[in-house]
Amino acid sequence: MEKALAFVESYHKWGAESIEFLQMLLPGRGPFFISVSNLGDPGLAFTFYFPIVIALHAGLGTRFMWSIVFCEWSNMLLKWLMVGDRPYWWVNETKLYSKSRPPILLQFPNTCETGPGMPSGHAKLNAAMFYILVSALNTMVISKTTLLTDNQKKLAKRLTWLAYGTWMALVIIARVYVAAHFPHQCIYGALIGFLIAVLVSRTPSLHVLSRRQYVMISAAIVVTVLGMYFVVLAMGSNVLWSVEKAIKWCVQRSYIHIDSTPFYSFSRYSGVSLGLGLGLSSKWFRKTDQSRFNYKMIASMVVLNLAASATGVYIHKLLSPAMFGWYVVEFTLNVVVTFLIVAVIPNFVRAASNMPPGDKYKKK
Repeated sequence: MEKALAFVESYHKWGAESIEFLQMLLPGRGPFFISVSNLGDPGLAFTFYFPIVIALHAGLGTRFMWSIVFCEWSNMLLKWLMVGDRPYWWVNETKLYSKSRPPILLQFPNTCETGPGMPSGHAKLNAAMFYILVSALNTMVISKTTLLTDNQKKLAKRLTWLAYGTWMALVIIARVYVAAHFPHQCIYGALIGFLIAVLVSRTPSLHVLSRRQYVMISAAIVVTVLGMYFVVLAMGSNVLWSVEKAIKWCVQRSYIHIDSTPFYSFSRYSGVSLGLGLGLSSKWFRKTDQSRFNYKMIASMVVLNLAASATGVYIHKLLSPAMFGWYVVEFTLNVVVTFLIVAVIPNFVRAASNMPPGDKYKKK
């Protein structure tokens, strides 16, 4: 055990010194890397990317969101299991620098995340969701276009994967630069996210399960997280240890955000998983058949989806974390907003456009 801890500490030491070197090598680049980190934020994936993607293509949107849900769910379990430190508090508590100067790490508005650091949720989520999008772009657009020759299609596909790799490198560097993660945490997160996206892509049945099966998936997500929570408590561990460290070592209290706490994330992705399942198994979704939608209808869906999502964000900001049942209210809010986006809004657009209902899943 001591050798294992020493090995981890050596990784942390190398990582902290790498962060200090990176910040010194690229002075004043904080705003740029903050922007990169914000663009890949889980909150944006739920509230901005998903409403747009599912309006463009229901199947793609479904794969996109399931990959996000499974990333967030596995991330919470792994963080509790692996108990990883974050650089900004580790440098202040380690004994490795008792006889020398510890690395001086600058902090930024998105440095002080409150969950454990291993693995990186940002890296995992970006690896998964953009793998889904790039794969879809290649198979649904580039492969089918008649505007390119075969050689040009191959080149275009290589460029999309190059863009994917470049973006992932930027996300990893950004998370390291702001001292939110050690480098190895980002690499592990990216690898896990990639594997999750591949598995989701190869499981088309996630699009056509029954309501009972979707409810069972959501229940399994809730039960495994709560089960892990009580196991950790039974072992005498403090589940909120990372929150306490964030509060203690963050240089500005305003840098600490409630939506980075483990249980807020849990209320969000568990609610979204149930809302997604209920929406996909509803008669409204099955009767809509978005494959028949024209560009005007798709544009209307994008606008209405974003409006519903923005309303959910607005209500979230009105709620106080101190209120009784806050997590239950957040869970319910995510169920409702997701159901609206998946089932209600597409059916409303269909009806408003005088398009007769059509069930593409109905057996002929």
